[in-house]
Amino acid sequence: MWLQTVISALSALFGGFVGGWVVAFRLGRWRQRVEDHLESIESRLLKGDRAIDSVPVLSTRVDLILEELRLIKAEMRQDRKQFVSHEECDRRHDDARP
Repeated sequence: MWLQTVISALSALFGGFVGGWVVAFRLGRWRQRVEDHLESIESRLLKGDRAIDSVPVLSTRVDLILEELRLIKAEMRQDRKQFVSHEECDRRHDDARP
C-alpha cells in the first residue's frame, strides 16, 4: 500500500517535471523563432532592402493613379453636363425637320 502511494507520487512528480520541460522547450523555441524573424526584419531595414525601400515608391505610384482617376471622373462629369435626354434629342430633331 505504501509502496503504491510512493510510486504514484514519484510518477506524478516525474510526469509534471517532464511536462514542464516540454512546455518550456516549445515556448522557448517559439520565442526564438519570433526573435529571429524580428532580427532579420531589423537587419533588412538597416541595410536598406530593395523590397522595403520600394514601398514608398509603390505608394506614390498608387496615389498618382488614384489622382488621375479622380481627374478623369471630374472630366466625365463635365462632359455629361452637355448631354441631353432622349426626349430632348427627339424634340430637337423634330424641330429641325421641314
